[in-house]
Amino acid sequence: MIRLIAIDMDGTILSPDHTISTKNKQAILAAQSNGIEVVIATGRGFSEAYGPISDSGLNLSYICLNGAEIRDAFGNLISATHIVENNITKITSILDAHTIDYQLFIDTLIYINSIEDQIDTFIQLAEAANQIPAVDKIRQEVMDRVEQGYIRQVDSYDELINQRGSEIYKVFGTSFNRANLDKARKALQLLPGLAISSSGAGNLEITAINAQKGIAVEKYAKSKGIAMANVMVIGDSYNDLSMMERAGRSVAMGNAPAEIKAACTEITTTNEHDGVGLAIEAILQPQV
Repeated sequence: MIRLIAIDMDGTILSPDHTISTKNKQAILAAQSNGIEVVIATGRGFSEAYGPISDSGLNLSYICLNGAEIRDAFGNLISATHIVENNITKITSILDAHTIDYQLFIDTLIYINSIEDQIDTFIQLAEAANQIPAVDKIRQEVMDRVEQGYIRQVDSYDELINQRGSEIYKVFGTSFNRANLDKARKALQLLPGLAISSSGAGNLEITAINAQKGIAVEKYAKSKGIAMANVMVIGDSYNDLSMMERAGRSVAMGNAPAEIKAACTEITTTNEHDGVGLAIEAILQPQV
């Protein structure tokens, strides 16, 4: 019997316009009313994750930054895993050498060099799901976060790294040059203590080795006294693999790459067609 559901955001619970459909919301509420824990498991930082979830009226806990953070439904920090400080300049040197733009995630904030690059990041995520990005909606969402202070543009990361290098959760690199991304990925994989993943073909997600969704979901489940055999996870990309490999039931979105689908116990429909809601309804039937 499923007692915990962990759900990815982009390409999964979020529609292409970054909203949560009525069917997905109703299915989550039905799961909660049946005593099932539901947690978001995303590569996003908390400030980027909380908005769409709270806007939909859902009350959920969060695994953020690919597992670097675990927060309760009120945003209180439960667990934190930072990148080892002496790895930061090694990471940024590799990204710089391959002309890859990147962002730094510290606490609930995202530090960027370019607002347009941040907008491009979400556009790439939509395109990675083989969907037409809602560019105006994405731009407005990013600009709202800038105005609220959650996204901060800096001219240089040097001072930030010098002052807060030990507090960095994730480095997120993006590029339209796939060859450069592949070269950077190979170089990064030679550094000890890192997990290198991606949420789309045009990015690299760099965290500490213990900051992975699968590890965080397992930690969260254990805190609730739930065995991984009783956990269902739903996702669409490579940063979801670590939790798909650990869960008793793993669901790939219909818009997921073939490799992700092959790693899962089942496949649902796309995020455009309520794939999350349908997957949850399927496990609720025998539990009602």
